[in-house]
Amino acid sequence: MRTDRAATLQDIADRLGISRSTVSFAITGRGRVSEETRRRVHEVAAEIGYHPNTLARSLRGARTGMIALALPRDTSTMAYYMEATFGVVEEADRAGLIVSMLTADASPSQLDRVHADGVILLDPLADDESARAILSGRLPVVTGEPVPPGLPEPRGDVMSDHASGVAELMDHLAERGSRHPALLSLDVPMQWAMTVRETFETWCRDRGIPPRVVALAHPATPDGIHRSVTELLEGPEPVDAVVTTADGTVLSVVTSAERLGRRVGTDLLVAAAVDSAALELTQPSITAIDLHAREFGRRCMRALVAVLDADAAGAPRQFVREVIPLTLRRRQSTAGPVAPPR
Repeated sequence: MRTDRAATLQDIADRLGISRSTVSFAITGRGRVSEETRRRVHEVAAEIGYHPNTLARSLRGARTGMIALALPRDTSTMAYYMEATFGVVEEADRAGLIVSMLTADASPSQLDRVHADGVILLDPLADDESARAILSGRLPVVTGEPVPPGLPEPRGDVMSDHASGVAELMDHLAERGSRHPALLSLDVPMQWAMTVRETFETWCRDRGIPPRVVALAHPATPDGIHRSVTELLEGPEPVDAVVTTADGTVLSVVTSAERLGRRVGTDLLVAAAVDSAALELTQPSITAIDLHAREFGRRCMRALVAVLDADAAGAPRQFVREVIPLTLRRRQSTAGPVAPPR
């Protein structure tokens, strides 16, 4: 096999129809790989002229091949974090790495014994001692979203452009006739949630609109959401649009609005700052900001690998940051034009 470039592990994986990590384990002698698979990998490697990069392998020799992933507490059932986790695992597989999950309530002593090369920490909470211990520990850390004020800085982060996404959403609601919007914000000390709220408030003030923000306890209950929606829709100053910071919350908002006799999409505009597959399938379908969660997870893994490779090569330490653009998915819940509040 003659090519204009050096053969790679991925070339072997593609030829055999197996994962890159399996090829890597067969070549290096690590991991659980059958003798038959190991033999086939070496045969194809010889056939296509694959030669391991001995310098790179020596630099990686001290690595475990494991990456730890930590999710914030009370989020394991949220669709966004499931998709982001899939993205982390998929990219790890391409890099020949294995992902292990850290428990949300791991103690500092437990974290100090983590057998991994680095940690991906998604949405660190300002009041989370486990997050603080991870960021203060011995392992390099890349965070999904910046750390809130007061936490130690990571080696890098991947962040979504929430400010631009929320501003575009609010402009869309204004175009569909909204003049009295409100935000139902989960009361969580995460940087992205703070950014969503700050952007909403700034957008309203810039247009002479008093910001209406209702803080919901996390995790929010359907009864608590219904009470908040009732107050917003039937209080002395009713709103004509409701934005939520979470995809799960917005479903309860739609249910509550319909119980109160509102037609979502005409009597009331409803949208979420986080999209999920369910929001496209509901009736009416719900406008939301697509955070591209799976790609976000992939970028987190790539950022951590870049940090590890730079450390292995003895490169000067630099902060790694990547900003992911978002996509506003306009759907039936903001079709408008909205009817004036009653």
